[in-house]
Amino acid sequence: MRRRIDTEVESILKEIEELRMLKDLKEKKIADEEGYADKIARRLRGMKTTQLRKFFDSIRKIKEELKDGGWEDVEAEFYLLKPKIAHARGRNLIPEEFNELMKVCMRKVDIGEGRDKKESFEKMVDFLEAVVAYHRYYNPRG
Repeated sequence: MRRRIDTEVESILKEIEELRMLKDLKEKKIADEEGYADKIARRLRGMKTTQLRKFFDSIRKIKEELKDGGWEDVEAEFYLLKPKIAHARGRNLIPEEFNELMKVCMRKVDIGEGRDKKESFEKMVDFLEAVVAYHRYYNPRG
């Protein structure tokens, strides 16, 4: 059963959905205080830092591999994030807001050619890095 997500997060997700590609998302919208990452991190208070870092570390690993190759070299690992996220959500290890954020971002990465996907993926990494930073700020023991 799908739980209703926070309306402010829902609004952010809708704005991201309206982008052509994730690479079109502006850094100011992501990183500013009261920006997307800040607002989302405040709603992830119940999420353990270890779970958030687990996904972020997987994504950073893909980013490192992307430096040495093209999108086709990391595409399989990118797609394999989806079942990992579903599994974590199914076990209630991540909140619905994080689940939906990842799904929306991944859909927006998976548009265009290899170079577009690479740039959008790098934007996703920046976005999640900002979410992790704000989450740590709001949950210093967490």
